[in-house]
Amino acid sequence: MTAAGIVAQPGAAAGAPPVAVHPGGAPTVAAVPAAAAVLDAAEPLVWSFIGDSVTAASWHTWGGRGHAELFHERLREIGRTRDGVIDTAVSGWRVGDLAEQLDVVCLRYSPDVVVIGTGLNDTKGGADGVAEFGRTYRDVVARLRDAGALVVVQTPNGSLPTSPVHVLDHVDAYAAEIRAIAEELDLVLVDHLAVWEATPTDTTFHWLGHGCHPNAYGHRAMARTLIETFGIWDPESRTGRLTLP
Repeated sequence: MTAAGIVAQPGAAAGAPPVAVHPGGAPTVAAVPAAAAVLDAAEPLVWSFIGDSVTAASWHTWGGRGHAELFHERLREIGRTRDGVIDTAVSGWRVGDLAEQLDVVCLRYSPDVVVIGTGLNDTKGGADGVAEFGRTYRDVVARLRDAGALVVVQTPNGSLPTSPVHVLDHVDAYAAEIRAIAEELDLVLVDHLAVWEATPTDTTFHWLGHGCHPNAYGHRAMARTLIETFGIWDPESRTGRLTLP
């Protein structure tokens, strides 16, 4: 699996907590070579972000930039000003919706990189729905790869105790299935849930606008993890200096 691993303390025993290096106690994430390498392309790239309301970054950000927009800004900061970043995520969508509408929301743009953000709404399927979720997710990945895209998969973000019961009860199982798919198919994995779970709750509390929906701070945290995965995080950049509890 080409995973973005949480950086552990040098010399720490197996299972020891990761080192918190960001303000607020969030761990860093190691760059993934397969992800970083795509940025060496001389020609402009097309990036497609697909998924649910978190990927769409609507409403709960109160007009703030979502993680896809912040990632786009970081691309501009490093000189990739001709890259196109398209976010066609739709509130309420599950992976089945992606499968049905993949041509419309993604493939028609002939993307070079596709970032998938789904799983929260899929938890409505409960424990019995994980297997079908996995089958459909694998089908989506296969179609994207057949189209020539580098596929980046993301686990959902963390949530508040006020999140819907189906999220609280089943998000771990759906995140585990996404990790298993990444391992099986050698995909780039951005494990937001692992980062959020390794961050103090008095920090992540400020990252959420409602239940399981990140606010502007939460999207900055997600963007940081995504940017780290591609090896282009710089705390001194304009994107890196945005306020984040």
